[in-house]
Amino acid sequence: MKHILNLIMAVLVASTFMQVIYRFFLHNPLAWTEELARYCLIVLTFLGAAYAMSLKQHIGIEFIVDKFPATGKKGLQTIAFLICLLFYLLMIVQGLNLADSAMNQLSPVLRIPMGILYMVIPLSGFLLAVNHLANFLEAMKGGSGHDDSIV
Repeated sequence: MKHILNLIMAVLVASTFMQVIYRFFLHNPLAWTEELARYCLIVLTFLGAAYAMSLKQHIGIEFIVDKFPATGKKGLQTIAFLICLLFYLLMIVQGLNLADSAMNQLSPVLRIPMGILYMVIPLSGFLLAVNHLANFLEAMKGGSGHDDSIV
């Protein structure tokens, strides 16, 4: 997954760089570079969130949870897990509906079906759910629930 994200980031940087060169130095802007950069940023955001979850580096608020004893922490973690899982399920179901309804709509410049771009929503929802479940099970078994190492 890391290599895919690196590739998407490289495409984002290259297309943005090309847009700057063509717009400001050659005075002939490319229409497709802006759209490609936007779509790369969207995909990078959704898949990056799932990747961060797999590394246990996703954002979390532990201030309130740390105020509780160990049994209270597990209860709060369970409630938070269920709420997150419900949200990820919502991402999957509604993302599939959105992608299906947008398959006939083409992007303005690249002319790709918007449904293909929207498929990143249910895909990232699925990956988030799987990674969150793995992290939750590890935390319930007595693991730290987070990783302080820098990857």
